[in-house]
Formats: sequence, C-alpha cells, structure tokens
Amino acid sequence: MFWQNVLRALKFLAQGQFRRVWNEVHVRLYRAAWEVLWLFILPIRRAGRPWPSGVLGCETNHPVAIHSPDHLAPKGTAENNSTNKKFVLHMDQKLRAEFGTGPLRMMDLGCAGGKLVTDFLALGWVAIGLEGSDYSLKHRRPYWDRYAHRNLFTCDITKPFQVTLDGQPTKFHLITCWEVLEHIATPDLPAVFENVRRHLEPGGYFIASTTETSDIHHGLELHQTRWPNARWRQFVEQNYPDLEYVDLGLKIYQYVRYNFLHPSFLLYRKKP
Repeated sequence: MFWQNVLRALKFLAQGQFRRVWNEVHVRLYRAAWEVLWLFILPIRRAGRPWPSGVLGCETNHPVAIHSPDHLAPKGTAENNSTNKKFVLHMDQKLRAEFGTGPLRMMDLGCAGGKLVTDFLALGWVAIGLEGSDYSLKHRRPYWDRYAHRNLFTCDITKPFQVTLDGQPTKFHLITCWEVLEHIATPDLPAVFENVRRHLEPGGYFIASTTETSDIHHGLELHQTRWPNARWRQFVEQNYPDLEYVDLGLKIYQYVRYNFLHPSFLLYRKKP
C-alpha cells in the first residue's frame, strides 16, 4: 500500500497536480497527529462514563444487498476501514453537550471494516455498523473478527430493517454514511432515507459524504447515483422537511471520507 501511494503521488506530480499531492500529504500527517492525541484524550473522555450495556440486533429479511455492484464486485468493503479521530472527538463533545451525559447511540451505514464504529465504542457510545456486502464478514476483516453480530451486521439498507437494543426498537443520536449514497440506485434512495429518518432521534444528526465521480470495478459501475451536492441537497430538502441543514464547524479533511476535488457533504439534523 505504501509503494502504491508513492506511485500515485508521482503520477499526480507528473500531471501537474501539485495541490492534490499536498492535500493528501497534509491530511495523512493531520490524521496521524490525531491518532497520537487520541491516546491521551481518550482516557480523559472515558473517565467516569458508564460502559454501555445491552444487546444490539438488526432485524431484516435482506441481510445482504445481493443485487448491489458492491456485493458482486467488492471494492470499498474489501479495502476501506476509514475513521477520523478528530471527527469522532468533535461529535462526542458536541452531542454530549446537546443530549446530556446519558448513553449516546450511533449507527454507521456502509461501515466496511468497522473502525469508525469501534472508535465510538471506545468513548462509551452504543455503536453499530451495517454493511451491504458480506465480504468483510466472510473474510473476517478487522474489526469483523471481533465485533461481528455484536456491533457489526450485514444488511441491505435499501430494504426495511430495524435495529434493536435488548430486543426493542432503538433510535440514534448520530447516523453516518460515508461515500455510500452514490452506490445506491436512484430509485432506492427514498427507502434509504426512510430508514435513516425512522432510526434518527429527534435532534439527532445525519452526516454523509458523496462523490459524483465514476468508479468502474471489474466492469461494473459502482457509483449508480452521481449527483453534485446541490442536487443531493435539493432531493433531501424537497422530500424530508423534518431534516434541517446544519453547519458542524468542521473542515473538509476533518470528516471521515471526502473527495477533495468535489467536496460534498450532507449535514442534517432531525427537527425536535
């Protein structure tokens, strides 16, 4: 992976994409710094917080998105395990200020390896990740080898599902979805957003990143809905008036996943 990144950087430099290379180097150094800071901040944040209890579950008749190109030709689910400690700590501080000291709950849609979920778990959150492909489960990718069927589940998010806590339906203070929505066929988007709204607490946040670029893998176009950010916002705001746009006060590189060339974030809060 290291030499692949070096070769990519040399390719971009040869093409005159100096800003892109600088952005990538800057982001990697920034994230590495926060990985170190995390080691010191985590014990302070965790001090005095009760460890979350309860058994999570995911009730669905469609445990795998069998028709999705990402299941037929796994790429993101086989490679990605993204997190961003700055984002995790920022949302932890923000939502604890808004919801109080009780247990907070988060759900990551399209969780791939599940690292983001485990970071929120480390802070004492109730956290679950759903993944449409069963690649990570079958291959026991980190962190599925430890958290499968406990905090990480396979699920087709374009079909009805219900997350439960101790057997009862539960809602979440934070739902994230990083470069997943473009993988959804356009006719299936309303079903995904209905699942989000149904699982979101009043006052809770839905945060997603999207990209409008093409991604062909083994002859399959993985990105089925390639909309610019303005089109995504129009879709949300015309169809879901209970979701209000918010500013989280974060820079592009402080989110978990993003496209530097075409940054696109959906930042919404469910009206109380």
